[in-house]
Amino acid sequence: MVTIKDLAKVAGVSPTTVSNVLHGRVNKVSEETLEKVQSAIDEMNYVSNMGGRLLARRGSKIIGVIMTYARREENNATEFPFYSEIIGALEDTIRESGYYMMLYTSASIDESMKLAQAWDIEGLIVLGNTPDEAKLFYESSSVPVVFIDTYGSEIPNVGIDDKHSMKGLVEYLIDLGHKKIAFLSDSEVLIGVDEARFAGYCEAMLGNGLEAGEKSLFHLSFRDSIRRAMLKELYVNKFYGYTALCFSSDYYAVDAISFLSELGARIPEDISITGFDNNVLAKFSNPRLTTVNQNVSEKGTVAVTELVKMIKKGEKEIVERNLDTFIVEGQSTKFIF
Repeated sequence: MVTIKDLAKVAGVSPTTVSNVLHGRVNKVSEETLEKVQSAIDEMNYVSNMGGRLLARRGSKIIGVIMTYARREENNATEFPFYSEIIGALEDTIRESGYYMMLYTSASIDESMKLAQAWDIEGLIVLGNTPDEAKLFYESSSVPVVFIDTYGSEIPNVGIDDKHSMKGLVEYLIDLGHKKIAFLSDSEVLIGVDEARFAGYCEAMLGNGLEAGEKSLFHLSFRDSIRRAMLKELYVNKFYGYTALCFSSDYYAVDAISFLSELGARIPEDISITGFDNNVLAKFSNPRLTTVNQNVSEKGTVAVTELVKMIKKGEKEIVERNLDTFIVEGQSTKFIF
């Protein structure tokens, strides 16, 4: 087995120098010494735990991906189609770009920042932060960062116009004749995309002279028992006069279709239901869910592409990319007179 001492002997340098090169600590290493170490690695076919051939060149070739997900004690984030799809796209594009991906699910912004400072990485992709958290994270980072679905000024972000997209979906329901539409958020507190989508809902409703606001807002719990108790209450009270339920995501919309159907509700005869994402659950729900299509994989691909550009330039940049969305008409909504 080839050791660092063997490499040092062949390269004519100290073992400490070889170790520094292999771990990406090359700021004070000359190009001539780097070439000697690389030649020794090639000659002796040495591969470290992350690939000595890559680490011997400047940079670790590692891109960190941090998902700030406060519910990790109760839920595995990757069970949600959005996260599993975007992680897959990130990994594919990072690998195709010649880098390795290091993934971690963090419970808080403080934990995320400590991780970012401890890792030997060339760049970061971050999901799940509030605007204030993202700005703090960005300003404290010594490497390029790209956020996904994070709102706020002066940060690099790849996302969609959630407000405009939800406004279009609600206007679609209004065109079908619906005047009493409830909004069901993904979380118990309106933040991030939930906040933007609720703003779009309100703008569409109020712009058409219809009632909107806190009275029409239902906060869904990630705990099945609590969430389904709320849905049952809506059904028992015949949906409180609402003719359509507008969910902030497909995940809970499809769950509602299944649960309400078990209770005896007919979708869309008794109530129209819409989602947001057009993920795999929406495509196989019965009836097929009416929703907003967003290209989640493209978000991951674009985020990595923008980050790699920054890494190669050796500097942080503020870029904002909003991707296109469109409405997918399923069979979970109906025209009412």
